[in-house]
Amino acid sequence: MTTSENLISELEISELKRLRLKRQSLLEGCEPEDAGLWAMLDIMTLILAFFIMLYSSQTHISQALEIKHVPTVVRQAVESVKTPVKPVKKIHASELDLLNIEDRLHQVMEKSNISNYSVKVAKNRLVLTLGEEISFPSGQAKLLDYIKPALTDMAAFFITEPGYRIIVAGHTDNTPIHTSRFPSNWELSAARAMRVARFLIDCRVAPERINIEGFGQYRPIGDNTHFLGREANRRVEISLVREAKKSENYYDSF
Repeated sequence: MTTSENLISELEISELKRLRLKRQSLLEGCEPEDAGLWAMLDIMTLILAFFIMLYSSQTHISQALEIKHVPTVVRQAVESVKTPVKPVKKIHASELDLLNIEDRLHQVMEKSNISNYSVKVAKNRLVLTLGEEISFPSGQAKLLDYIKPALTDMAAFFITEPGYRIIVAGHTDNTPIHTSRFPSNWELSAARAMRVARFLIDCRVAPERINIEGFGQYRPIGDNTHFLGREANRRVEISLVREAKKSENYYDSF
C-alpha cells in the first residue's frame, strides 16, 4: 500500500471515530466539555484532507511526466537501432569538375540548336551521345552538314579542357550490313568514330588526346527488337576522361 493510500485510510478511520463520538454525545443528551473541540477536529480533518489531495496530485503529475518522457527515449533508441545511418556520399574533386563541364557543355549544345543528344557523367567520365539521324546518313560514315556547326563548337570547348582525353566510340544496331566498304557493323561503327575524330582534329583538337573505338552492335542501350531501341543504339559517343599522370601512363614503361 502506498503512502497516499495509508493517509486516506487513516483519515477515514479518524472521521469514523469523530462521528461515533459526536453521535454518542447527542444520544446521551450531553454536550462535550469543550464546545470548540468539534470545530477544531473539523478544521484538522479538512487540513489533513487538503494535504492528502495535494500529495496525491503531485504523485500523479510526476508519474504522468515519467510515463510521457520514458517512451520518447525508448522510441528514439529503437529508431536509432532500426534505422541504419545512411553513409554520406563523398564527391571527389574530379567528379565535381566533370559536373561543371557537363553544365557548360549543355550550354554549348543548346547554343548549337541541335536535338537528339544527351550529356551525362558516369563512371568518372563525361559522355556526350549523338544520335545517328543528326550525324550520319543510314549505313554511311559521311557527316551530315547539320551536325558540323555543333562539332565545331564542341572542338572549341574541348580545347579549353586540355586535361581530359577524348574517346570517340561508334555504335550500331544489330541490323546486318554487308557492303564493299563496310563488311560488318564493326567497320561501320569504327569508320564513323574515325570521321568524328578527324573533324575534331581539323578543328585543332590535339590528335594525341583522341582515342577511337568501334563496338558495332555489341554495346546496345536499347531493345533491338523495337525500332525505337534500334534508333537509340545507332549513335556516336564522345567521352571526356581525366588524363592519366605520367607515372600511370602505360607507354612510359617502355
